[in-house]
Amino acid sequence: MTPVPLVLQWGRDRYMIKYDYDDLRDTTLGQFKEVCREVTGVPTNAMKLIFSGATMKDDASPLAYYGVYPGAAIKLIGRKEGAEKNGPVTQEEREESAVIHKIDDLANEAADRLSSRMQAYLADAQLYIEQFSASATHGVSDAAFEEIKTAERKKLHDAYVYLNEALMQYLLKLDGIECLPEAEKARQRRRQAVRLLQSWMDQLDHKRESVKQSEVTISQ
Repeated sequence: MTPVPLVLQWGRDRYMIKYDYDDLRDTTLGQFKEVCREVTGVPTNAMKLIFSGATMKDDASPLAYYGVYPGAAIKLIGRKEGAEKNGPVTQEEREESAVIHKIDDLANEAADRLSSRMQAYLADAQLYIEQFSASATHGVSDAAFEEIKTAERKKLHDAYVYLNEALMQYLLKLDGIECLPEAEKARQRRRQAVRLLQSWMDQLDHKRESVKQSEVTISQ
């Protein structure tokens, strides 16, 4: 299953970078800065990366050393080399910029609210599959075992419903943002946000189906 991507925040821009736990253990901060440079154009010696309110300083340390996990948000501060204003901004550009900001605000809100819950659901679902797919009850009575299993199943169901409904709400909000045909940047930004949220829904559905399949296997 594809892990939830890292979210690189640079001003109003957001970039999704796919790293799993092995990547986070193997990739140093210096190597990650090179990835950030390729994505944003900000020179590595001019950027500052912040995670959980703390500046990441040691380029030789792996990302996992800083506690970074799949789905985490890392903030980048820095200016692209040669960046400068190119003259007056038109009314159309201001309007499109406002739409882009609205889209980004929704995407930021969804990531801040749901990314950690997504990781928790995926981890809990996998643990459920591993714990309850075995026929042995490890000394626990059948009745107690079923009680625990039922409680964990309800916990998973409630988490799934919450996440699925929340993602649907954000998708509907994104769909309700009007982008003029000529506002290509805004339309592209909305497509990116929709793809991200849809990928999360796909992961939820895939893991939920895995849980159901494990229960079918047990009953056979």
